[in-house]
Amino acid sequence: MPLSSAALEAARRVLDDVDRCTDPVATARLLPPEVYTSDNFWEFEKEAIFAREWLCVGHIGEIPEPGDQLPLTLIDEPIVVLRDLSGEIRAMSAVCQHRGQPLFGGLAAEDRGPDTGCVRGKRMVCPYHNWQFDLDGRLVAAPSMTETVPVKQLREGVRLPQIRCEVFHGLIFINFDPDATPLAPTVALMDEELSTFGIEELVPLPAQIFPAQQWNWKIHHDNALEPYHTSYVHRGVHEAAPAKNARFYEFHEGDGQVMHPTYLLDENAGLASTDGKRTTTIIPGLTEEQRKRVMFASIPPMLFSILQPTFVQLAMIHPTGPGSFDLRRVNLYPKSAVEEPGFMTAYEKFLERKKLAIHQDAVTTAALQQGLRSRYAPRGPLSWMESNIPQLNQWLIERYRKALSDV
Repeated sequence: MPLSSAALEAARRVLDDVDRCTDPVATARLLPPEVYTSDNFWEFEKEAIFAREWLCVGHIGEIPEPGDQLPLTLIDEPIVVLRDLSGEIRAMSAVCQHRGQPLFGGLAAEDRGPDTGCVRGKRMVCPYHNWQFDLDGRLVAAPSMTETVPVKQLREGVRLPQIRCEVFHGLIFINFDPDATPLAPTVALMDEELSTFGIEELVPLPAQIFPAQQWNWKIHHDNALEPYHTSYVHRGVHEAAPAKNARFYEFHEGDGQVMHPTYLLDENAGLASTDGKRTTTIIPGLTEEQRKRVMFASIPPMLFSILQPTFVQLAMIHPTGPGSFDLRRVNLYPKSAVEEPGFMTAYEKFLERKKLAIHQDAVTTAALQQGLRSRYAPRGPLSWMESNIPQLNQWLIERYRKALSDV
């Protein structure tokens, strides 16, 4: 999509002002506030990042059976991720190729499965004129069209546009760029970390939806990755993994993930409850090292994950503007844990306790978004516990420069 002159001007202005933003943390600066607040820069960023990068949309366990369909909207684009009748996972546009009606527009909550939030069926039916598509996106029915275009002819030429899709350790990624390079080679460190988690075998609990979060998507990554704030914002909640126990990795050009571990206070600690104790069984296959730590890991732009010894949390960020996004959170547990007597009761209690930390982050980051709109917004300095911020800056700047050079 062609960018406006205002969007290109905003991008050039930002890239003229990123000196030291990728420095080692001791001398690093924050990105210009404009990257978090500007409508014009957001227009550029949609094309530079979200039209080109791999976007995590869910877990294979959310569409476990042939015919399961997961409707989503990404950057105002209705899509569907589904499992076709052969069991293959596909992604495609969810816009009817008749008049442009979203196929799942107006879908009521009761029309979704109670466990995964997916829709089940062998067809996708447009609610406007009842055009019907099969699970590979091909048109199969178009009522009252014979008088103008034979349905057989329509079937030969009409298909829902297909979207690149990859499954990485059970996580489903899509890419709107048909020529995008594969995901896995860019996230080697994450690949190594996930190799023992068996994420594809973990059971997803029903997704939690947090609509209309009022801060920039990059702030969400920065806040979720850096442990500095946890001693203050999450006092009494995060003690099982204290900020002083954080460690950081080197970041290299071309890396597709930003991640770091924080070591648990003791071998029985965990972030699964406010009392700091593990509440369920450890994921089978983890190394001794992984049993001692929590890994905070982003695969930008859409996925932030927390890899704990007992469960994995996925947070999928769906931006809706420069200062807003919807959040879809899915927690994954070993099947043996989910089948334990009383698991769901304990899980519901955990979610209730977790609301405190979620509220604390929401208040803090919404206020930070407001502060970044100030004429006095700062550009640093950073603590050693914010070492992930210049790393995310590098990830972003590499892609901003590439996009601008392609114009």
